[in-house]
Amino acid sequence: MSATQKSPTSTLQPIKDTRVRRWLTLLALQTTGRLYKRSGTCIPISRHKIVKIQRQEDGESSHLAEATTMQFVSAKTSLPVPKVYCTFERKGRGYIVMERIRGQMLSVVLPSLSEASKDSLFSQLRTAMDELRALEPPSMAMQSCVGASLLDFRIAHTRGKRFGPFDSIPEFHRWLRRWCQPPLANIHWSDEEKLAIEKMIKRQDRASWPPPVFTHADLHSCNIIVQNEKLVGIIDWEFSGWYPSYWEYTSAWCTAVVARNWRKHLEHFLDPWPEELEMEITRNDYWGQI
Repeated sequence: MSATQKSPTSTLQPIKDTRVRRWLTLLALQTTGRLYKRSGTCIPISRHKIVKIQRQEDGESSHLAEATTMQFVSAKTSLPVPKVYCTFERKGRGYIVMERIRGQMLSVVLPSLSEASKDSLFSQLRTAMDELRALEPPSMAMQSCVGASLLDFRIAHTRGKRFGPFDSIPEFHRWLRRWCQPPLANIHWSDEEKLAIEKMIKRQDRASWPPPVFTHADLHSCNIIVQNEKLVGIIDWEFSGWYPSYWEYTSAWCTAVVARNWRKHLEHFLDPWPEELEMEITRNDYWGQI
């Protein structure tokens, strides 16, 4: 399926969506939910449950895609992901009621950890990422866990919309650079810029790529939950899917622009992809990201 033939998320089925669960969730948001500190789009409603609320546009059920992904990862791996209790839509918003993982964000505790504790946590993360990347891809396509579209707000030209799937990695690359192809003679870039872009395109368009791997795609320290120096949760799976092998590393590196100290830790639990990182930095420079 090409990028222009977007596979919708609307075919996904709500999870345990009943009137009683809806009513109890909405009631909790108006009562007990006011007692807890809100974190972005997530609102705790008890010691054990939290609700993620997402605005739905153009019939895109992104909350179902994320909830389905968490169920997929939970079923296929031993990674600590939140249990999904139910999902539903109401008045243009999607709701995921899920397990509230108790612990702290790694970003909070990392500065105070000893080197031995850091090594232990990064070893646990390495094991988790290796297990995720070992999942067998269904094809060479860039797609969600159910073969549907993907989401990544950091890709500027999506304007927050879902995209794909793509039949191949080169097709995905062409879409990322908005189908820019050599020669670049009529484009108003300097000679130095053209050389950098041509180098990027040559790397992107190479004939042979490893099979895609399942990728969290937003692996920064705020999405890693720890407790007593143990990895207890990996959260925020809305960008996840089957991507090129380098994508986990490069997306984490580029996202770390808001927390540059995170970059120096990445190679403790992810294999580096230096050539692909250079390629992605060039793409972000000219086609935008954050």
